[in-house]
Amino acid sequence: MQKELVIAGRQFGSRLFLGTGKFPSTQSLSDSIRASGCELVTVALRRVNLADSGDDILSGIDRAKVEIMLNTSGARTAEDAVKIARFGKDFFQWIKLEIHPDPNYLLPDPVETLKAAEILVNKGFIVLPYINADPVLAMRLQDAGVAALMPLGAPIGTNRGLETRSQIEIIIEQADLPVVVDAGIGV
Repeated sequence: MQKELVIAGRQFGSRLFLGTGKFPSTQSLSDSIRASGCELVTVALRRVNLADSGDDILSGIDRAKVEIMLNTSGARTAEDAVKIARFGKDFFQWIKLEIHPDPNYLLPDPVETLKAAEILVNKGFIVLPYINADPVLAMRLQDAGVAALMPLGAPIGTNRGLETRSQIEIIIEQADLPVVVDAGIGV
């Protein structure tokens, strides 16, 4: 029997998280959320028009049923990520912390991620960091107070499957937090 997924006190019936970056329309996003049963979606700030709720990706998400997690995608430093989170602070408490300085490979920066996580947790955000499958970093982030760990299965967009399985298994063994495998898995 599968253990319930609880992150930051919220129970999720679905283990599928959905990114909003590839949807061509608000309606297709809304239809996909409904069909998949997903209860947590990530949204990059550049996709959100906070001034007009009828003209942005948020209008396709029923916030009573689905948690929205702001993605700091595009951040190259801890300072960038914290700035992005602060811009969205009135609308988002959940943060997918994603810092990747190299636009070709989009691999997460462990040093900047730890710095940003410490700052954001202290500011009261619920932080889920996207990281390399590094058990040492995972424990440091857990000690910093993040709500879950999100190690990559393979580099973003590669669809190569679970290349980091042995490291993820160590993270799961050692962590007292939920572990959500993110990126590169494919379908």
